[in-house]
Amino acid sequence: MAMVAAIVTLILAEPLMTLVHRFVFHGALWCEHESHHAHPTDRRIVRNDLLWIWPLLASAALVVFGGSVLAGIGIGGALYVAAYILAHDGVAHGRFRVPRWLRRMTVLRIIAQTHRLHHRGGRSGKGAPPFGVYLAPLEYRWGLLVRYTPPTKLCA
Repeated sequence: MAMVAAIVTLILAEPLMTLVHRFVFHGALWCEHESHHAHPTDRRIVRNDLLWIWPLLASAALVVFGGSVLAGIGIGGALYVAAYILAHDGVAHGRFRVPRWLRRMTVLRIIAQTHRLHHRGGRSGKGAPPFGVYLAPLEYRWGLLVRYTPPTKLCA
């Protein structure tokens, strides 16, 4: 049962994270997330990186303190975070070394190319659709989340 819960969580995490990225990171948490748009290829830790602490702590708590199903949800959540960091920070932004054979995989190259659309405007860009990572090519092709107003909040 834990394996099923992990797989379902892993699959559902991408559409959920797409919505969180669009409405929370580019909304209430823009001042934290802005560091990623200002320094997308920076190899040092930026404020945006700290946003992953909470989902990882929640996943760890579910694995340690939950039963079979909750542990599966925690494992699926942690696997998604790892997959996201690999595709987004490693392949799309080159923030850490990723083996060439992995970077050359067609699916990861397409993800990286599509993610560049999100960073239109360079360091001054506030981001644009697509907001997902693994489903970003479909999000872009289908025109989802296109009604987007960039955040206007100034961060200190």
